[in-house]
Amino acid sequence: MSNCVEILQGIDPNCDALNKVGGINKRVWIGQLSQLSGYTTDGSGYINTVTLATIASIAQTLKKFIGKKFKHAATFEGVIGENVNTVNQSLALSLYYSTPAEREAIEALFNADDVFAFVEGNYGGIEVYGIDLGLNASALTGGLQTLLNDNTAVIITLSGEQMTMPKQFKTGTLAQDIAYLDGISA
Repeated sequence: MSNCVEILQGIDPNCDALNKVGGINKRVWIGQLSQLSGYTTDGSGYINTVTLATIASIAQTLKKFIGKKFKHAATFEGVIGENVNTVNQSLALSLYYSTPAEREAIEALFNADDVFAFVEGNYGGIEVYGIDLGLNASALTGGLQTLLNDNTAVIITLSGEQMTMPKQFKTGTLAQDIAYLDGISA
């Protein structure tokens, strides 16, 4: 029998946790692990700084993908393993395009390896998916449907197993968090 002690604390959720609204806002910031130099967390466990690399004298930036409010989805699910349990983190992004350049950006995201994403939740916070082990494309669907008001988005699903649930990002207020991410984005 093992002497491991894994449960170190319990939780008593506050009203913010109990009354948190769902859904994802329209903004998602995406980078690749190869562009990431590192990140730091504050004393509460929030990621509060992100450092991006300089590759071939070019400062790397996050890319912002903007869709429509209440169209993206972010989920995570526990995966039971033989030795360790993991968490499969997944994003389904509804992306809209009207130009060849926008279409190419969608294709590049679909073909990119080991991405991570900052996801703005409608509850007023930002969660970070894939920042430790990366996410990769697992599906792409799109096309023209039958009716005039049918969905015209391309839906890219990015997923990957991580050792933890998605992390949280916080530098200050939500407005400060958005400004920070916009400041390291192109």
